[in-house]
Amino acid sequence: MKKLLLVVLAASFLFSGCATLENLSTETKTGAGIGAVAGGILGAVIDSNKPWRGAIIGAAAGAVAGGWIGSKVDSKTGESVVEADADVVNQAATEAAKQNATIKYTRTTESGAKEEVIATPGALSGKLRTVTIQYYRDGKLISTETRQVAV
Repeated sequence: MKKLLLVVLAASFLFSGCATLENLSTETKTGAGIGAVAGGILGAVIDSNKPWRGAIIGAAAGAVAGGWIGSKVDSKTGESVVEADADVVNQAATEAAKQNATIKYTRTTESGAKEEVIATPGALSGKLRTVTIQYYRDGKLISTETRQVAV
């Protein structure tokens, strides 16, 4: 029992400063939840002599693994929008800077996801205008970028 308490205490110290729940993406939270449940069940089955110990260790390991997988899925989702639409992003930023108006491009991917690129003009400094570009997928803000665009 002392070893289990020591392991749980050490794990809590290791992971206590990683991130707050508010800063985690939905995919990370979902992955951690699914991993915790699956790991808890598997741990209880594997450690049949002391199922509570197995469930606690399995849930902790599953939450970490599931959260990590969820964050990787989320980061790949964000990259695909930026990489796939680089020309569209550049065009939206240029139009927003020259027209001094918000420009929005929307498309639906083959998988049915709705992607949006919104370029909003900002301050003009000499011949450069600051443009803020936001990337959305299915209504969720994925990332924001600010560029200086020649007018």
